[in-house]
Amino acid sequence: MNIDDLKPQNVDTSSVNNGQVPSVPVETPVLNASPTPTSAPTQVAAPEPTGEIPMVPPVPIPTQTTTVQSQVTANQPPVEVQNQINPFSEPPAVAPVEEKSTVVSFTPVDKVVPSNSETIIAPTQQPVVENAPLPQSNSETPVVDAPAPLPPSPLPSDIPVNNQEVTVVNTSKRRSSSNIFLIILALGLVLFVLNIDQVITYVQENIITKNPTSPGNTPSNNLVEGFVRIDDSTSDYTIKDIRFYNFKKQPDNKLLINFTSTKNYTKVPELGIYIEIYNSNKEILSKHQFLEQSIGNSEVGSTILSLNESVYNYAYFAKVVVYTDEEKASTQTVTCTYNDHNENYLLEYNTKYNFVNNELNGYEVVKKLEIVNNNKATSTAISIIEKENSDVTKFEIPTKYENNVLTYSVDLNNVNEGYIPFYSKGTTPTIIRMNETAKKWICE
Repeated sequence: MNIDDLKPQNVDTSSVNNGQVPSVPVETPVLNASPTPTSAPTQVAAPEPTGEIPMVPPVPIPTQTTTVQSQVTANQPPVEVQNQINPFSEPPAVAPVEEKSTVVSFTPVDKVVPSNSETIIAPTQQPVVENAPLPQSNSETPVVDAPAPLPPSPLPSDIPVNNQEVTVVNTSKRRSSSNIFLIILALGLVLFVLNIDQVITYVQENIITKNPTSPGNTPSNNLVEGFVRIDDSTSDYTIKDIRFYNFKKQPDNKLLINFTSTKNYTKVPELGIYIEIYNSNKEILSKHQFLEQSIGNSEVGSTILSLNESVYNYAYFAKVVVYTDEEKASTQTVTCTYNDHNENYLLEYNTKYNFVNNELNGYEVVKKLEIVNNNKATSTAISIIEKENSDVTKFEIPTKYENNVLTYSVDLNNVNEGYIPFYSKGTTPTIIRMNETAKKWICE
């Protein structure tokens, strides 16, 4: 191939002699939507400098308008050359976009110096295509349709739940049901308030409620100097892992006591638990051993104490205790005296009550008659003493009667059936003092 073959035909060279850059007609190629890979351009040796402007072979380029700066002489400004680009650069790749009229611009970066007298600035970067029109070609070019507009967002009521249709619920029926329920609740509350006293009495007397907390070894609650308040549901006493609570007076001189435990007991009496009843002055009125035979873990039960009338009437406090050996052996005596005298005689009554651990264990009786005038009144006093001596001996109780003085002792742990003692075994000193004082006796 000759250098002349690379020259374009029909080039007017007269404008070169006048210092102008000729315009080179170039064929307009068709730019496909997807550029076809081409082989690398053939390298051609540069011609010897002849003073003429070297011509570049025509290459397929897109129909574009490119501004190229050219400098023929140092004193002439750059001349605009159309359709003149670097023949050695690869054709730019153009992606298909929407069909709009655009302008393609090139940014000159590098310089290619073909000769000593002329500098041509050619672009080396890929052109920036802004809204380039789709190229025309003989082959069918696929056209990408614009995306369809999104459908309008559905209303919340139209959104299906779990691929199911949404059912509209009429809330007016629910409101009606709620109103009926509130009316019934209000009526029930009114009835409850009107009968609150009967309800409280029934619950306390007939329903055994569980203690809200497990007793364990927790301290007792709401005590008054160590005493449980009777008829106070908030007051309780805990001992041996058994909680005693709800000390409540019942009809017929009965006292109800609830209990619960955190342990299993099969022989409760061996625990030696006693329930003591006190008056408002904290004086012991009676004591009762807790004789429940067995208690299961978390079991709730109740025990009922039978009290005599005096104890029931004065009962105000209670205490649950386990006695020590020293307390069990402790003794106490109360001596009560009474004198019956007139101008004819003087009759002295003296009874000494013996207690062991605040329980009456027996008593000793001494009756002494002093005669002032021996008359009918004196004889009546003597007959009273003789009769008592006869009655006691019938039950094999040893007596001593001489000179109008009767003496005997009663052991309440060993008495014959039928004998009626002054006080039953276990009676406390407080009860005896109260009763004897009421009869004008003096107790010390």
